[in-house]
Amino acid sequence: MRTLFVSALLLTAGLSIQSCVEKEELAPPVVAVVKDYTVSTLAGNGTYGFADGAGKDAAFRSAFGLTSDAAGNIYVADGGNNRVRKITPAGIVTTVAGDGTIGSRNGPGENAQFNYPHGLVVDKAGNIYVADAGNNMIRKITPDGVVSTFAGSGVEGLKNGIGAAAAFSFPADIILDPQGNFYISDGSNRCIRKITPDGFVSTFATGFGFPEGLEMDKAGNIYVADAGGFVIRKITPEGTVSIFAGSESEIWYVDGKGAVARFHNPEGIAIDNDGNLYVGDLNAAIRKITPDGIVSTIAGNGTKGFVDGPAMDARFHEPSGVAIDPAGNIYVADVLNSRIRKIKH
Repeated sequence: MRTLFVSALLLTAGLSIQSCVEKEELAPPVVAVVKDYTVSTLAGNGTYGFADGAGKDAAFRSAFGLTSDAAGNIYVADGGNNRVRKITPAGIVTTVAGDGTIGSRNGPGENAQFNYPHGLVVDKAGNIYVADAGNNMIRKITPDGVVSTFAGSGVEGLKNGIGAAAAFSFPADIILDPQGNFYISDGSNRCIRKITPDGFVSTFATGFGFPEGLEMDKAGNIYVADAGGFVIRKITPEGTVSIFAGSESEIWYVDGKGAVARFHNPEGIAIDNDGNLYVGDLNAAIRKITPDGIVSTIAGNGTKGFVDGPAMDARFHEPSGVAIDPAGNIYVADVLNSRIRKIKH
């Protein structure tokens, strides 16, 4: 599924897979790796499967979305397992909701069903909201584990309205603003949707390639990891969209400022207290973007693999979702390594 999706994106951009491979053979990436980060594995043993447990006893299957709560717990949208998982700061993995079966059943967590959950966010009350991509719904999980449908009918489409009257097409990620409004990257509809606290869905911004990861700064600007556009976009509170970093004209791997930088299907994004963005880039690297748009690499160097240790030596294989805990630690859903990685400064 991922291979077909990436191939479609390349063709849409007017590039063949062969031309991209040839380009990578012609010259090395232009990378400036920041050396004062260390990468470790928080949970997962590399097995493509399902298991709860401590650290390396746990297993994941296509875990994409990540978010954190005020206590430093990490929540995982484990897409291939059709479950939402929780990881404590000590690395203990449990299942919050989902029985592993594809479906859209609401109810107690152990009986509920999801279909390829892809992104999620936790509110101050401890409710988890899930971008349930395969069901084209936004689901809610209460602190005691009861699952309900917050928005979306389950029928794929682009329709505004209240709750079940709305329609989505592969909702990929979700964020929450201080006023209680939700913003959704509606991937296949190539737009960003807004949901008010009372459940009214509208279209907030359009003109994206395939929007995935979302983040918001303290001024209310939204940043979008536009995987299909190969760029990081910025949306002002008024809804004006611009390219913050990268270029739509070329898929590549280059550090630098603004339009000089290049990405390859950026998927996950998170923001720290200083306004720096951290991006899970399919270049097998974790990129950092300062508030003035300077892009650097903090871990990985474009070589696919699995290695923990100093950032310069670390290896990833399809890093996607990114989250930051209250202590400033960075977490990455390392999809094809079936692990959740931790990056410490």
